[in-house]
Amino acid sequence: MALQGTLKDFGLGDIFQLIGIQRKTGILTLSGHEDTVTVKFLEGQVVGADTKQRSVEELLGAVLVRTGRITEAQLREALHTQKQTLQRLGYVVVKCGLISEEDLIEALRVQSLQIIYRLFRWRAGEYCFRGVEDLEYDERHFIPISAETILMEGARMIDEWPIIERRIKTGRMVFRRTEAAEQLDLAVESIVDRDIEIDFGFTDAPEQPEPAAEEKRLSLSPEEREVMNLIDGKRTVEEVNDRCALGEFDTYRILADLLTRNLIEEIKKIPVPSVGGSRDRRMVDHLFKWTLDALVLVVVIAGLVGLRANSLAPWRVGPVVGTAQQLRVHASQVRLERLESAVQVFYLDAGTFPQSLDLLAVNRYVTEEDLVDPWGRVYGYRLSRGGYQLYGWDADGELRPDLTVSHRFSGLQRMLSGVASGEPDGEE
Repeated sequence: MALQGTLKDFGLGDIFQLIGIQRKTGILTLSGHEDTVTVKFLEGQVVGADTKQRSVEELLGAVLVRTGRITEAQLREALHTQKQTLQRLGYVVVKCGLISEEDLIEALRVQSLQIIYRLFRWRAGEYCFRGVEDLEYDERHFIPISAETILMEGARMIDEWPIIERRIKTGRMVFRRTEAAEQLDLAVESIVDRDIEIDFGFTDAPEQPEPAAEEKRLSLSPEEREVMNLIDGKRTVEEVNDRCALGEFDTYRILADLLTRNLIEEIKKIPVPSVGGSRDRRMVDHLFKWTLDALVLVVVIAGLVGLRANSLAPWRVGPVVGTAQQLRVHASQVRLERLESAVQVFYLDAGTFPQSLDLLAVNRYVTEEDLVDPWGRVYGYRLSRGGYQLYGWDADGELRPDLTVSHRFSGLQRMLSGVASGEPDGEE
């Protein structure tokens, strides 16, 4: 079966569903601008997943350390043995008695699922499925995972990721605990020192009152406490995720929830250490000023000497105008991509596509400026039974392919989009 295209035309969920229903055996390769991922299928079930960005041994080792099955020192020793013997890391750690075969089976499952679930965040990319008659995978240590199981969890992630990303905008964010969180830790520690009465059911005990709303808001689950313990005001979100035994989705979800509950707060700016002593600071400032003045003087002299041959001279400024227009076209392309992402998020939140672009600005998915191109014209938007189209114009008012974004609806989107079969195309 030849199956290839782009994720905009055929979504990841549709691909997994098709392979699962037809019980195909082969390798699915997905390529994005940051990574390339391969997923192995055996009769429609997933039996492995690899990523080009990180090696299999590196991913497996990270999972084993994060889940507390081995230490970092044991991982380094196992990797050293693996490089010398060229055996699989899983085989090495089991043979050395660091983990059991059951632990390895679970680690490989977690590793593959984390790779696949991250794919559901991709908004663009290319895919290609290649059928294979004799598929090689670790039959002893990998239990096949049904496509339906992955799709159920993937559907939940698709619904919740846009909401999470509004709070956790980038993996480079740094959080610290708030005073409320510190008080919560103290309260939890004091419970340990408190005498606990055990009721064996011999007498009728009075019903315990429900905890107050504030206590419920400040209570933490074991998973939330695990994430909270990793927040120290220095680690980025990516570093917290790398050290957490939970998956990426659950870690980000918990961080967003802790941020909403005001238990953590973002550190906006990391202070820069000052130069020791006011006298030293003045000397540094003077030295910097003299250096800057000297550089400016050198640039001015070089400019005067080469003015005749300078392509930026007034009599040679013609080509720069074309460059400026190209930059405006590129800026327009970026805004169109932003609008398309906003349309997709609107669909995930509302269950239908917007009838006009104004709704995106009204609901704060984009700003009013995002609706206008660099030449001051409002972008076009056409919603039809089969999909939608976003388009802009160039400096001369002409439509061009690189300023047009088209999206075809899947069967499910067509059913939920709210565009009736007899309804005419909407246009802005």
